[in-house]
Amino acid sequence: MDIEVRRRPVKYARIEVRPDGKVIVTAPKGYDVGSFVERHRGWLEAKLGEIDGLREVAEKGFPIDGEFYQVIRGRRAKVHERFRTVVFSAYPDETLAELKAYLRPKILALLGDYSQRMGVSPKKVFIRHQRSRWGSCSSRGNLNFNVRLVSVPPELREYVVVHELAHLKFQEHSKAFWDFVGSFYPDYRDAREELRKWWSIIELNPYWRWLGGGT
Repeated sequence: MDIEVRRRPVKYARIEVRPDGKVIVTAPKGYDVGSFVERHRGWLEAKLGEIDGLREVAEKGFPIDGEFYQVIRGRRAKVHERFRTVVFSAYPDETLAELKAYLRPKILALLGDYSQRMGVSPKKVFIRHQRSRWGSCSSRGNLNFNVRLVSVPPELREYVVVHELAHLKFQEHSKAFWDFVGSFYPDYRDAREELRKWWSIIELNPYWRWLGGGT
């Protein structure tokens, strides 16, 4: 079990399992971390077992729209839906640019549909390589979407679009916000759970790890 202990001036110890399987324990100085880990061993082993299962899935290829494509090395990055292949160039930035170009029209189509139905008007739309979240909405009404969304099934991408558009009406994750989201995407709880799994798959995917050197 890969455990990293972080000593911080916190009141209570906490334990976290990262999407890549690393265990982080944050505890105050002098706290008995060994006993703390033992008390949570059953939960930890179940969580790590789940991640091991996702690791097997993650190594099937490069995920596009929830399916795993064969990766080919070539001079020019390109997604070939017909052949279920994706060409990776020699440089992460070039491959990320192709993935962004593939994803952008799909995001824009969803925004065009849902913004009208939800009665909101987003400003600028950006596709970025973010390391911690699927999307965000700025106070100016600009929307950011993670290029990692290229990998998830289309229905999960749809949920992320609804979620971010809802932030144009509700900044906080209040009850009113979730009620609004639920009126357009009733299965949002299931989608959130599935997205957590997909985040782990992406973190564990060797090709996405290589792309981590891009921007």
